[in-house]
Amino acid sequence: QKKWLNPQFAGRKFGQKHMFLTERGEPVHAKLVEEVDWIFGMLMGQVEDFYKEQMPTPLENDSVGAFLEREFEEKLLQVPTQDHKLRRMVFHQRMLNEAIIAGCHNMREVALSEEGSFEELPGVHYVIPPGFHSVVDALAQGIPESNILMEHAVSQITWCGENSNTLNGSKYPVCVECFNGKKFYANHVINTVSLGYLKKHAGRLYNPPLPEHKLQAVDRISIGTVNKIVLEFESGPILPNSVNRLEVMCNRMDLENEPMESRWIRKISFFEAIADSVLIGWLCGREAEYMETLSDEDIGQQCVAWLKVMLRKDNLPKIKRIVRSGWKSNPYTLGSYSFIPVGASAEDITTLAEPIMNGDDKPVLQFAGEATHSTFYSSSHGAMLTGQREADRLVDLYNH
Repeated sequence: QKKWLNPQFAGRKFGQKHMFLTERGEPVHAKLVEEVDWIFGMLMGQVEDFYKEQMPTPLENDSVGAFLEREFEEKLLQVPTQDHKLRRMVFHQRMLNEAIIAGCHNMREVALSEEGSFEELPGVHYVIPPGFHSVVDALAQGIPESNILMEHAVSQITWCGENSNTLNGSKYPVCVECFNGKKFYANHVINTVSLGYLKKHAGRLYNPPLPEHKLQAVDRISIGTVNKIVLEFESGPILPNSVNRLEVMCNRMDLENEPMESRWIRKISFFEAIADSVLIGWLCGREAEYMETLSDEDIGQQCVAWLKVMLRKDNLPKIKRIVRSGWKSNPYTLGSYSFIPVGASAEDITTLAEPIMNGDDKPVLQFAGEATHSTFYSSSHGAMLTGQREADRLVDLYNH
């Protein structure tokens, strides 16, 4: 911990306590949360078994969300009626957490038959306070700076086609053209653009177009939006002492029927303290996209007002700074990470990952990125491993 934490983050005792509150600040008993968590965990195990055991789903084109809701409602019949509303609130908050992990708007979008294809790495999840750029910096060590070109947005990738070996008038099979007029000829191109970018630009990006089976895979796999809001206050702590996570339980069952300007903030599932004066909130889906259109001032005012109600405090320290992600509005990402929606399958990821070969059966266009890893899609390690996979493909080609 000391290795990664700078002095700003080193004082807080991490991971000691979670706090469960309704949006009105009413405490939710930990025992009730534990009981719902036990049911949720059991049901998620059943969800994963549909893929792992290759079992037919109860309904055709069934979704994870619909299955979980049906099964949970049956479990509710076994507890007193007066507890149903609160238990539903906890259950839907857990489903929202799962949607943030999956990268979807809600779990009704995710294919029940495919959810078990994703695999978790063992170990804990770390927050890297200096920022994720420190990981990128480590990966970039040893690469000459002249080999990393900035401000070279690609306008078109021209390739020789599946039945040819080189472009007309060139000894190379592929040419990368940039909006700034630069051209780069190569034997191989590894495409690492996001799935969101492919969905919007594949039609103009490749000449000739990608094969139809590849375009269908791009179309079938989905990419969602997950954003975080970082609130830095002038002083702290904001959460009670020893509490590092505030879990928000509210009625999210009918959220879709409310106006976006009032409902977006209720899509925040929890606030996590990474320092006494710094909170991070996570949200996903269309509400996360809407958040990107708001000003820092609007976001800060609404978050502070909500926190005051939940924590039952008349005053909170002033906000010093707000940092938030904007994955959907970023023109080079157009979303956060991928998931397998109803109607798609894990085979679509395999199809997207397959290289396109030339007439000599050598890879001309290769594909990497999180959406091309069959078990670690949606993850940073999946993205990194697919880059290594495609690099290894070329190393093997030239070593034989």
